Amino acid sequence: MKKLAIFVEGKTEQIFVKKLLREIAGRSNISIEIQSKEGHKIATLIMKDSVTSATKFYVLIYNSGGDSKVVSDMKDQYNSLTASGYETIIGLRDVYPIPISQKSRLQNGLHSSLPKGVIPVDIVLAVMEVEAWFLAEWNHFFKIDISLTPERIQTELGFNPQTDDMEQRPHPAEDMEQIYNLVGKYYNKSEKQLNRLASNLDYEFLYIKLAKNVPSLGEFIGYINQFMTP
Repeated sequence: MKKLAIFVEGKTEQIFVKKLLREIAGRSNISIEIQSKEGHKIATLIMKDSVTSATKFYVLIYNSGGDSKVVSDMKDQYNSLTASGYETIIGLRDVYPIPISQKSRLQNGLHSSLPKGVIPVDIVLAVMEVEAWFLAEWNHFFKIDISLTPERIQTELGFNPQTDDMEQRPHPAEDMEQIYNLVGKYYNKSEKQLNRLASNLDYEFLYIKLAKNVPSLGEFIGYINQFMTP
């Protein structure tokens, strides 16, 4: 059984990554554990799948509760994860609110701070936020309201999630909110709403098409594929 740890900055990423992993690996092949530090100094266990004879992959999703805490938590947990047989550690955090012009500087600084040892560690920056990946998966807006076509979004908000580069949007979470507002709904990031969003996303489209067209998503999925390759 191979073991992977993924450190994320918040609940949006926690819920999305859990669903993405199950879609890629298959429910019978993967066991997932979630720990969260939201508002706590010590991480609490949120859920933990049982391990069966069919389990090929074990993944810990560690919610650091803030973008600035992801790398420090990776450093703090590195030795214990190594001792527990984890083979790879990945971090995922947004670039926002740091300007896109400072992305390279941020990336270099984070990489220089990553722990170094016997197992590989890396971090992926969602540009500008993980919501850019949700915007690019424009098909799911029809499940919110059938009137939320790319053409309507273009007319009313000035950008087209089907054809434009969503990584160039300065604040994708705000874009999500404005799209929801077009049909009298709200993007409030409640756990119920985030679970519904994760269920509505087209993971085949994300995995096959968007991974090629959205570089930060492709990088993240690439690490998962590498881990799951025999």
